[in-house]
Amino acid sequence: MNPPINPALIYLALFIIGLIIGSFLNVIIYRLPNDLSIVKPRSHCPSCKEPIQMKDNIPLLSFILLHGKCRYCPEKINLRYPFVETLAGILSVLLYSIYGFSLLFILLLSLTYMLIAITFIDFDHYIIPNEFVLIFLGLAVVAHGLNLIPINWKDGLMGAFGFGGALFLLGILGNWIFKKEAMGFGDVKLGFVLGAFLGIEWSVLTLFLSFITAAFFSIVLLVLNKISRENPIPFGPFISAGAIITWLSQTPGGGNYILNWYYTTMF
Repeated sequence: MNPPINPALIYLALFIIGLIIGSFLNVIIYRLPNDLSIVKPRSHCPSCKEPIQMKDNIPLLSFILLHGKCRYCPEKINLRYPFVETLAGILSVLLYSIYGFSLLFILLLSLTYMLIAITFIDFDHYIIPNEFVLIFLGLAVVAHGLNLIPINWKDGLMGAFGFGGALFLLGILGNWIFKKEAMGFGDVKLGFVLGAFLGIEWSVLTLFLSFITAAFFSIVLLVLNKISRENPIPFGPFISAGAIITWLSQTPGGGNYILNWYYTTMF
């Protein structure tokens, strides 16, 4: 009988896999909205254009060993690169700790990786690429067809139209109040496809968490004078954050810690 695998080794392996995926996500974040191939050419320094060697392209470790600078020029490496890698690694471990090694874990982890990419693309370019929306839609069909998620297709449809519809109506209301675009249609499409995975109850929770995180982030940036009231802030990153927090707050019994706290406190 083979001895059981040390859980610490599993977490370490998942963290390393997350770092590697995060490194690839950095490529997608930079190249996809600029209509560049995500396969070639090789990664290079944006300042001196020198190709990055394999030894300098090890996720997180190379950043540490190079002291956050390019080997060939004094240009600093953007902190986003190690941040995205580390974030992907941490979320890989957290999702596994909740869902274990299962098809649901693989599904939610894949969605989470894509939401990370969506977050930073939306921050930079105020767009949510349709490629992600189509992949989400395809995965939703597969997930419901194979019963990979703990909701039925009716709840999925209610979540999709409820989440997407709420964002659409909020966008119309915001346009009327502020006399300018307050909610992009990309946000509506993202809410629609996420709702298919979340169902109506978790979609409401995700929408609530999205506005809470958006409000907190906006206040912090205003206090730090990083933005003004006239600057638009993309909402896609906060939808993504709300969905990930919702998945991470699942209870062992299939419920949700946040919703359980709400129902216990309010009723």
